[in-house]
Amino acid sequence: MEKIVEKLHPTEKKIIKILEKLEKADSHKISEETGIKKDEVEKASLWAKLKGMLSFKEEKEYFFELSKEGEEYLKEGLPEKNLIKLVEKGINSVEEIKKKYRKSEIGIIWAKKHGWITIEKGKINLTKSGKGILEKEIEQEKLLKELSKGRKKLEEIGFKKEILEEFLKRKLVRRIEEKKKIFFLTDLGKKLAPLIKIEEEIDQLTPEIIKSKEWEKKKLRKYDVFLPTPKVYPGKIHPYRKIIDEIREKLLSLGFVEVRGPLVELNFWNCDVLFMPSDHPARGIHDIFSVKYPKHGKVLDKQLWERVKATHENGWITKSKGWGKWDFELARKLILRSHCTAVSARALYKIKKEDLPIKIFTIDKVFRPDVIDAKHFIEFEHCDGIVISEEVNFKNLLFYLKEIALTVGAEKIKFKPSYFPFTEPSVEGLVYYPKHGWIEFCGAGIFRPEVTLPLGVDVPVLAWGIGVGRLAMIKLGIDDIRQLHSTDLDWLRKKVV
Repeated sequence: MEKIVEKLHPTEKKIIKILEKLEKADSHKISEETGIKKDEVEKASLWAKLKGMLSFKEEKEYFFELSKEGEEYLKEGLPEKNLIKLVEKGINSVEEIKKKYRKSEIGIIWAKKHGWITIEKGKINLTKSGKGILEKEIEQEKLLKELSKGRKKLEEIGFKKEILEEFLKRKLVRRIEEKKKIFFLTDLGKKLAPLIKIEEEIDQLTPEIIKSKEWEKKKLRKYDVFLPTPKVYPGKIHPYRKIIDEIREKLLSLGFVEVRGPLVELNFWNCDVLFMPSDHPARGIHDIFSVKYPKHGKVLDKQLWERVKATHENGWITKSKGWGKWDFELARKLILRSHCTAVSARALYKIKKEDLPIKIFTIDKVFRPDVIDAKHFIEFEHCDGIVISEEVNFKNLLFYLKEIALTVGAEKIKFKPSYFPFTEPSVEGLVYYPKHGWIEFCGAGIFRPEVTLPLGVDVPVLAWGIGVGRLAMIKLGIDDIRQLHSTDLDWLRKKVV
């Protein structure tokens, strides 16, 4: 017990001693008795509670104070009395009083309730109790004056309960509820209290105290290094950003090179180069954001555009029949890119034969006008990759997709055949998430000749597009994709990265 007492702060000791005397008290009373500031009392009391020496219970206190309207009545007088003043001056017509006094209706209501007036044929007449009422200070006026001094507890007001209820009904006063903590000693606190002596102690050893040797004359307070301390939340990387970095590091370790592309893209690179027909449903306003101004971009490589045009119209040299038509103006439109495959296409266009074989990836934002729900958002991160080599095949593609999914903790992965205009064969990757079942996380395949040949590439190209957000949901254990962009500080602080 003595060891516990030695480690107590002087303020804690004073609080325990005063509670030994008073048995129970709130922080205001403890502050009055000890001379310690109220906020210091509350802080030390909570520390003592953590140590199991005292506890508290919450009690409600009610205070009453004048409302804005009550303060107005204090200055201008009660409407019922102001009404009587007008009647005594000879103005007793209800219509005339309404024109002269804006609160006449309130005055009439309460003057009638008090029994001061009667109304006959639109005329107001004073009753016996109404005559001479102006010379008296009524209870309502006394209460207004009393509350003008500041807020009061119910027991401090000293007026009839019905007067206060009338004022509450008339919204002339506000009732304020406050909670206060009543502190009392626990069994441990009661055992410690007799052992506590209030004496001057040194709780901070300064150079001045050491030089003056004051520490030899006074007692040094011992510290409890095992006491709980406030949690510290240092700055850290966002959990979602950490996952993106993990995927990036994985791809770099597999020999990939990272590239970037523009957020505002030509429809040409987003769709046409990828052999998406001009009338494809995914090119509509429900799937792509269009730029309002400027509406169109520049054609920089006319020969490339001619090759893409020929591929769409008749297949060019790809041995396909193409789509039969191509919309040049649609291809010129500026949009917000809807996938990062546009970046892959630009990278293919720049590659030279001497660069091969090569592996390229990008992780960046894409935009789609989607219906926002637990699995869909209008802005999200895409991880696109391409592998260009004579020696790659479909099995290699599945290997890369599986490696990326495993990086973020996916345990169950499966693939199923799919269709995309720019790949053949095409595949869809799915991961299992207990909260939502099987979730599609990627679309992939081998680029068709209709994509690669116009760009000057005549070797196999593995390609994929991965929705990073859906993989992140699994890693972070969340069931709503919107939480990836959450500003919930509590979640961000506690989430392990």
